[in-house]
Amino acid sequence: MNFSVLNNTPISRVFAVNLPQINRGAISRPQNDRINVNGELNRLLNTQVITDSITSNPVITKILAEKNLKPIVNVENFKQHVYNHSIDTRNKAIGIYNYLPVDLKAEANIKHIQQGAMLHDIGKVLIPEKILNKNTRLTPEENEIMHLHSRLSEEILSTQNIEPEVLNIVKYHHQNKQGTGYPAMKNASRGYDINTEIVSLADKYSALTEKRAYKPEMSQEKALSILKTQVEEGHVNPRVYNALVGYVNSLNTKTPAVA
Repeated sequence: MNFSVLNNTPISRVFAVNLPQINRGAISRPQNDRINVNGELNRLLNTQVITDSITSNPVITKILAEKNLKPIVNVENFKQHVYNHSIDTRNKAIGIYNYLPVDLKAEANIKHIQQGAMLHDIGKVLIPEKILNKNTRLTPEENEIMHLHSRLSEEILSTQNIEPEVLNIVKYHHQNKQGTGYPAMKNASRGYDINTEIVSLADKYSALTEKRAYKPEMSQEKALSILKTQVEEGHVNPRVYNALVGYVNSLNTKTPAVA
């Protein structure tokens, strides 16, 4: 099944852009897209490394204390429940990047995108196992704790010589152009840049289509429908959504992605 890109006036007005059909002939081929960020995540998934980050950055303990949590590191739980999602988010982010219009691709940075996608959930090593692995809907209080992971991820990575552009992706991958996501940001139009938009959408699509402890795997059609609604609500950039559709269609038609 091939899915249609968006091309309607109401959404165009929301973002003040034209929504062209994807023209594969106009898609430039990125050079050497894939970098070794798997090794970077593997290096960080070490109890001593995370413990050293906590010791050197007191903000981490302060964030946890907001919800009366102690800095308990659970690397194995992350590897079991989050690692594959990180890889999948990275792969989908590359796919979206490859199907961006040329002008948006010129604004994006594939290195930062891959690093941000691979490292965006590292803060979940500090989320209690009973919440991370819960097989039913989280309570409002548990959701608040889960939402800490974006800030925790940024603070952990800030001790690891990670570039500011990547830290921005990691911190704001649950935000949107309207600034209604989390954590709060002072200037959504600046902080939520194209790299963050790409990783955010890849993360959402991956989460929707993955089987989780609390939900079954979702079809591509239903996942794209949900994300289309978010476009209509002004939370997702329609041009980035169109790139996701182009990537998904390339998989369904067995047409290889550009990279």
